Amino acid sequence: MIDKILNTKNINYSSNLNGDNLRQKIEDIFKQSNLSFVGKFTSQNEFETYDKWTYIKWYVPNFKRSTAYLYGKIIKSGKNTLINLKIKPNPVLAIFPILTVLIGLIFIIITELNNETSIFGIIVIAVGILFYLFGMFLTSRLRHNFKKYLDLQNVKKNAPQHSI
Repeated sequence: MIDKILNTKNINYSSNLNGDNLRQKIEDIFKQSNLSFVGKFTSQNEFETYDKWTYIKWYVPNFKRSTAYLYGKIIKSGKNTLINLKIKPNPVLAIFPILTVLIGLIFIIITELNNETSIFGIIVIAVGILFYLFGMFLTSRLRHNFKKYLDLQNVKKNAPQHSI
């Protein structure tokens, strides 16, 4: 439930390539400079990818600026190789909608208790919903752009998995 609220997705994909060939194909994709995302391997079987789009242009130390992040793990499963992906929007884009909806609800409650109009609270809630939808768009964009360069198929949730 928390993953749904924070707009995080865990998805398994299957590839016809073996683990080493899949890793090499992913590394080759990361070397291309004309893509909408950048990535690197963080260990033998794990990698991270992030969107080139940023929502803040200036540099702030230890602050994530990209709009979406994808973390992957290559897993062996029978004849095929699985990739387990965790995709999430920027933490600010995940938490901001929750806060704005809560603030909007507080404004609505306060204005209703004072018999005033609650337009401002409704506008704040609408902004929060728009940011949530924007986060959904950004995670979907990154996932589709990454998947486009690999020959991946969706996997059923109960498939056996063994780490390579």
